[in-house]
Amino acid sequence: MSPPAVLPPVPDSRYVFVCYAHDERILVLEQIAWLRANGFEIWFDEAIEAGNRWSEDLARAVEGCSAVLYFLSPKSASSRYCLDEIHFALECGRPIVPAEIEPVTLTPGLRLSLGGTHRIFMYKMDADDFREKLASGLRAAMDGTSALALHAGPSSPVVHGTDQVPPAPAAFNWRPVLVGVLTAIAAFVLIYAT
Repeated sequence: MSPPAVLPPVPDSRYVFVCYAHDERILVLEQIAWLRANGFEIWFDEAIEAGNRWSEDLARAVEGCSAVLYFLSPKSASSRYCLDEIHFALECGRPIVPAEIEPVTLTPGLRLSLGGTHRIFMYKMDADDFREKLASGLRAAMDGTSALALHAGPSSPVVHGTDQVPPAPAAFNWRPVLVGVLTAIAAFVLIYAT
């Protein structure tokens, strides 16, 4: 019996949280390797085995990220775990950069959450063009200047390694919360209605 896997620590610097379906791990790992080689700090659940969840660690990683890279496919669009991560990212006001790795019809909940967000269509582009657009989109999302990540709320500073709470933003951005709640309700109805 192998020892239980441990999730990687959340980085102390700005990083991208990667959301993906585990069936597409090989393709995603190739993109992660390229992003890391090009200066991006990446956090993903590299140690989670199928069927296991570390909700608190995942939540901290989403909450502390500068942007979420969502590898969108039919499998990730129907994954309860991916949907949980995306909904929580919306609640936290984190920008989401969807990279569609194969054609997918968005569920009603994802249409509500991501319908207005520009997607990068990996399956329609050659590798170099896709990676250039992905890097550009992630940098813009992390800097808060992206048209790719329309759902980004005001970015609050992340304080790692302390119990300090970042100061509250001057104005409350209710849209990500409302979108997250409505999406969660739609996903719940879809999951339990079938």
